Amino acid sequence: MVRRLLAKPWDTEDVAKLKALVDSGASALRAAAALGRPITSVKRKASDLGIPLAGVRKVRADLRAKGVIEYRRHQ
Repeated sequence: MVRRLLAKPWDTEDVAKLKALVDSGASALRAAAALGRPITSVKRKASDLGIPLAGVRKVRADLRAKGVIEYRRHQ
């Protein structure tokens, strides 16, 4: 028999932390790492809350536009 891990329920502290991460411009991947949750769980919760969560590419593009990071090509 295969065991499945049950997802940890979201509490008010986790939701507040997710909102703060989104407000700071964190990507879905970074938010998942900070919360210690799977990326799909974080994306689903953000969607349920109606919070727009940017992907890694969007965050990087925004940082490049601001001049925070520079574009590097693979050689």
